[in-house]
Amino acid sequence: MGKRLLFFAIIFLSLLAFTLWRAQPPFRLQRKLLAKLPYMLYLTLLITDLDDDGHPEVMAVKEDEPLIWVRFPFDKPSLLRFENYRAIWVQGGCFVLKALPVLTMDDRLRLLRWKEGKAKLDPLPSLPDVPMDDILVGEGKGTGTVFLRVDQGNNCWLFTLTPQGEWQFASWFKNQAIRFRNFAMWHIADLADLDRDGILDALCVQWQPIEDAWVFWGGRKEGETNLGAWIRYGYPQIADLDGDGWMEIVMVEEHGHLQVWGFDQRQRRLRVIATSPPLPLPVDWSSFNLHLSDLDKGDGRKEILVSDFSGNFWVFQWREGRLKMWQSKTGFRGWVFKQVVKFDDQLALTYTHHRPVWLFPPRIWMEDWKLRWRFKEWVQFTVFCLLPKDEQTFSPPHWHFQKAPFELWFAGDIDGDGSDELIGRDFSWRCWRLYRAEVTKAGELRWRDVLLGREKPEPTAFALLVDGKRRGLVIAWEDGRLELLTMEGRR
Repeated sequence: MGKRLLFFAIIFLSLLAFTLWRAQPPFRLQRKLLAKLPYMLYLTLLITDLDDDGHPEVMAVKEDEPLIWVRFPFDKPSLLRFENYRAIWVQGGCFVLKALPVLTMDDRLRLLRWKEGKAKLDPLPSLPDVPMDDILVGEGKGTGTVFLRVDQGNNCWLFTLTPQGEWQFASWFKNQAIRFRNFAMWHIADLADLDRDGILDALCVQWQPIEDAWVFWGGRKEGETNLGAWIRYGYPQIADLDGDGWMEIVMVEEHGHLQVWGFDQRQRRLRVIATSPPLPLPVDWSSFNLHLSDLDKGDGRKEILVSDFSGNFWVFQWREGRLKMWQSKTGFRGWVFKQVVKFDDQLALTYTHHRPVWLFPPRIWMEDWKLRWRFKEWVQFTVFCLLPKDEQTFSPPHWHFQKAPFELWFAGDIDGDGSDELIGRDFSWRCWRLYRAEVTKAGELRWRDVLLGREKPEPTAFALLVDGKRRGLVIAWEDGRLELLTMEGRR
């Protein structure tokens, strides 16, 4: 009897030790609560250095709410509230602002700084000091240029963000053509000096009543070029595709052709310099997705990636006046490009993919005094496309596609080891996790993760802080919490 009890005790202790060993996190993650905001943020967590001390901090920005500046995020966080200024719409990014554009109570634009313990408001150069109609901060799709757009009447002023975090005047143009046609929605997709006259030109797109693309020439009183209609989600972008110093415009036009526009130096105008064979036209809700990326990592010149919701995939390369094309078809339908991530020295393209999953445990809730349940749900997962590191980089048939058990929400190098960490939603267990990937010798992704929280509340904004050797990720949660995540690099 004693030997039998000893045998079962050994088995029980072994299982307990194995369970505790498996429960240990695969990597060290430190979490610190920075602040509890009185409101929920949505994609408006900015990285700022308003006091110009070389240490980045975070700024919580929400329209019609006070600005909240969180200082010293790595040491002892403190909060500063700015009650007398209104925030403008800012499309999030990884840039650092040393002067934050804000609106005064009379709708005048100012740059907010922090000098000698108090707020300082500076006017913008080359801008009339009058109330403005529309102001926003955006980022170019292809070039990554961060710009401040200011509209007043039919005039549009553009300021770009320097590497030092300051705003400088970049261009001015009239948007009279768009206003004359009563276009309901228009947006600056990118900025570049297409004609190389020293003034930036704006690539603008509009959605209603049809999708049209325009180039507004900076510094000209009356000057615009209509590029024609483009297919929704095939967003026109700008890049130097062949490395000759002249920028090209890439778009998928309404008849399904990929077009490359270039500036003709002799005729001093934009013209189509390359056209692809006709791509299959979208049907129903299907559309094209366009992205520019340097796939071979080295020459700095970008390749053109086009995919549609039916699983077709194309890669185009513009070199020496020729447009080369590779084509493939995947088994995934309804996917949209998200971003490029890096695992050690391996690049991966990420796409969202819709498919049904069985819920475990099933979802049960009360609605209209009735008990309801759901065992299956359509969710979004992430497809990782691993690119080979040889001459087959541009050939989609040789790419390796792998589905991940989560939906990607954020990717960035949190610990500074050269490999991106990911934050995603695990729909099977309805929770949020931080993932770290390793590429095996067989070319597969092996995931390790740490639990961040349950499905509710969900993260609403991210900001990656880099302060010398210290790095961290600030997450804004739905319940108003600002949390700082830090971790150690891999050995």
